[in-house]
Amino acid sequence: MQIYQPKDGYCYNSDTLFLHHFAIPFLRARYSLLEVGAGCGILGLLCARDSKIKLTMIEKNPKMAEFCAHNLRINQTEATLICDDFLHFDFTQIPQSSFDVVISNPPFYHDGVVKSQNKDIFSARYAENLPFLEFTKKVNALLKPNGEFIFCYDAKAIFSLFNALQTFKIPLIHLRFVHPKVDKSATLVLCRAKKNSKSQCSIAPPLFTHCGEQFTQEVLEIYKNANTWSIKC
Repeated sequence: MQIYQPKDGYCYNSDTLFLHHFAIPFLRARYSLLEVGAGCGILGLLCARDSKIKLTMIEKNPKMAEFCAHNLRINQTEATLICDDFLHFDFTQIPQSSFDVVISNPPFYHDGVVKSQNKDIFSARYAENLPFLEFTKKVNALLKPNGEFIFCYDAKAIFSLFNALQTFKIPLIHLRFVHPKVDKSATLVLCRAKKNSKSQCSIAPPLFTHCGEQFTQEVLEIYKNANTWSIKC
């Protein structure tokens, strides 16, 4: 799959590929899926390729929305693409206004880190641009009664995630933590939450990204299955 990206803006990373790999077992053909913060479109494109879902994407940065539209065309993928702010867009304007799944690799860098001066990177990385409580409130309004919210986030923010999701009755039902090495703390958590679920939360074995200086075999398989070719322009 060819993916065009900006040379001087935000580019997708391994978090998105890990999220795709995590999400695929839970997606079904003809599910209506909304990707929030589509960027260049890679996550939605991979989900549509592997699960034949009905895809809607929203991206507020016009430059990234252009890349997303181009990537949809060259990969011959049908989708409804919206260029607008997720928190403020009125989804009743489009035919598909409720969804089986909302998926996202949202901005989650916290306030304590040094922030990029590049406005495109700043918008895509930092949690202040999409506060998780407001994000979850809007997701709740868009999900069907048993819809699912699948996303990744900073593992250190797990308590805040639990609180926000419980507030809107979209409890976590499946988690997987991502660690850079066996002896290192988790840096990312992959999450699946389900609206109105009464299920207990299952926690999958951790994903370790490196063994020494090399990628683990599981990570190599994830990259191989994604089979993306990135072109910066």
